[in-house]
Amino acid sequence: MRARFGALRRRALQDMGRGAARWRLTWLVPYKVFIVALLIAHGEAPWRAVVQCIAVAVITALMLASTIWQNKNVQATAFIFGIVGFFVILGTTGGLASPLLVTGGLSISAIAISVREPAWVRHVTFGFFLTMFVALAVVSRTAIGAMPAPLAPSGPWPSPVYISIALTSAVFAMIGIYRIACAVTQAYERAALELAERREELCCEGEERSRALEAMAARFAHEVKNPLAAIKGLSAHMARHATEPKMAERLGIVAVEADRLHAIVDDFLSFSRGFDDLSPASIAPYAVARELSTLLEIRAGEAGVFLEVSGDADFVVEADVRKLRQALLNLVLNAIQASPRGSSVRIAVSGERDGVRIVVQDEGEGMTAEVVERIRRPYFTTKVGGTGLGVTVARGIIEQHGGRLEYASVVGRGTSVTVYLPAKPKACCRLPNPLRQTSSRGSDVDSPRSVAATAR
Repeated sequence: MRARFGALRRRALQDMGRGAARWRLTWLVPYKVFIVALLIAHGEAPWRAVVQCIAVAVITALMLASTIWQNKNVQATAFIFGIVGFFVILGTTGGLASPLLVTGGLSISAIAISVREPAWVRHVTFGFFLTMFVALAVVSRTAIGAMPAPLAPSGPWPSPVYISIALTSAVFAMIGIYRIACAVTQAYERAALELAERREELCCEGEERSRALEAMAARFAHEVKNPLAAIKGLSAHMARHATEPKMAERLGIVAVEADRLHAIVDDFLSFSRGFDDLSPASIAPYAVARELSTLLEIRAGEAGVFLEVSGDADFVVEADVRKLRQALLNLVLNAIQASPRGSSVRIAVSGERDGVRIVVQDEGEGMTAEVVERIRRPYFTTKVGGTGLGVTVARGIIEQHGGRLEYASVVGRGTSVTVYLPAKPKACCRLPNPLRQTSSRGSDVDSPRSVAATAR
């Protein structure tokens, strides 16, 4: 990205340089010629007029050469002599009191923007400007720095020539700085748009690859489920009729491992399918929690864990009951697996003004802050044989409802998972806006599948 930005910047500066070269020939040279001609017409001292004419002639010749040949050495020479010529004309028109002083800001601005490599050139140029301004300040109280005729004031008021040149210089500097600002703005907009376009291309490419991989994983998982079911059923059947205890034990292990693989495949299927549209209906979260406790009662008993459900049984929200059940199932299963024998997993449901809060609390070993942060990412798991997708799927479902999922854990004291659900499903700031129109290139598609991709 940095290399691409550097290339964009160099191209933008080249375009600005070509525009600046034309501007110098069509504006800067006529401006300097006009100033020198005005001074000569109003009685400029001959030696000053000669010096000014030579300076303008040299600057004009070098500008023409740099525009025609586009050679770096010629451009550098024109750049150096342009700065020297500016200070020569400035010194012969009153130094720091010169009406041309304001145009120095235009030169410094152009140098600061256009000169980037090598960086020392900018520093040297700035130092040269500073040194010359200090030198002009030193000689301002001498005969060399005195305001010459016809710029010298006649009486208490500035001379008409001084006012004319000061006004012309101010207008010229204002136009020049305005042009530089417009050119920089256009270059920035072009770079930002091109980088954004490239980012969209990369996102589209990544999304297409992700969809292809998800479809491949879904097909693979679907094909694996049937053999696993057959292996589990046959091993369980053979274990029941086995005459040798050792053989029955081994077949039981096969059935358990097949069941575990089946659960892993289900996780991958849930992850690869994405999140289809919600089907919200009025439900009581407490009833869903009670249903889950009944469903998981046998599994919790095998693990030696007690399930407790408490809270407001009458509170009702609008949610997709199937998806909410799936999300809570993943969270409660994680809590059971993290809990030691003889401990409890508590599910607390409490209604709030704008939604419901469901807390799943276990008494396990807890997690460090680093693990809590990493557990939000897909495929990260602390369980042996885990897929790391249960939390991801649950978080995506909750956020699809417009809610949020928060973890709080203390090492040695357990983990608390809090689910916040709004009273009605609403758009979540973490998900794409479903109201946006689909772009022709597919980069802004806010379909349920892209929502799922973002949630993941």
